[in-house]
Amino acid sequence: MEKTRKFASLDFNILIQGESGTGKDVYAQAVHNESRPDGPFVAVNCAAILRTLIESELFGYEGGAFTGAERQGRPGKIELANNGTLFLDEIGDMPLELQPVLLRVLEEKQVMRVGSNRYIPVDFRLITATNKNLLELVENGDFRQDLYYRLKVLEVNIPPLRARGQDILLLAQHFVEKIARQKNNSAPVLSDLAIIYLLKYDWPGNVRQLENAMFYAVTVCKGNIIKPEDLPAEILEKLNIAEPANSTNNADNKLSMQDVEKVMIINALKQTENNVSEAAKLLKMSRSTLYRKIKLYEI
Repeated sequence: MEKTRKFASLDFNILIQGESGTGKDVYAQAVHNESRPDGPFVAVNCAAILRTLIESELFGYEGGAFTGAERQGRPGKIELANNGTLFLDEIGDMPLELQPVLLRVLEEKQVMRVGSNRYIPVDFRLITATNKNLLELVENGDFRQDLYYRLKVLEVNIPPLRARGQDILLLAQHFVEKIARQKNNSAPVLSDLAIIYLLKYDWPGNVRQLENAMFYAVTVCKGNIIKPEDLPAEILEKLNIAEPANSTNNADNKLSMQDVEKVMIINALKQTENNVSEAAKLLKMSRSTLYRKIKLYEI
């Protein structure tokens, strides 16, 4: 986040890389809000547009340029992003034949609509994002090397949610409060066991999946406490929470004391705004012991 804030003040192309659902679009919007807040923010998902239409979507077209074209023509996304930010999501899915055209636009700062012979000057900041390894695509001949280096002047890598530690709890609580406000209800509290399950789950769908899980939990929970059984079935199944009726060996299903202790420490630190002395009092342990456990659990 600190690196992205620094990049926002520099008017260079930014490539955001991360798994699906990590919030690449949120980062792109944040950069725009810092660097060109008075201009338009135009987002294009290169994977969601038909290959036959992406050229006209990006570059626009003149009236009568092709069958079905509007009579008066239409500006493309690049033209609409003038004086603002163009965000090309899933850039790795851009057709290879269109990549040199985009490269030329970036170099010359002008665009030509399909069916036209007139260049239109454009001034925009480019932010691209992908969940693919662009360098591998370059090596396989599926992405132009010159475009790749043009896009990644500045690079931001967003880690997956499973690698973000206690951010999981901060985001979960944020979504719970947000969803409760939307429903005009008081925000329920995550039980200690529910928190442990959130920390143990690997979140393949990242932040987007966490938000959906919290929406489900807030909707189905009874009372003002979200319990483990209020979480989506996919989470409980992945963690093997549901024990077979005739099973006599439940060792794999038991939550470790370390998991419980880590969650208690995180909650105490959050409650005391990271005041270790106050947190130690809440936990009824010495400060030196708490410092040792913070280091042990990498909190």
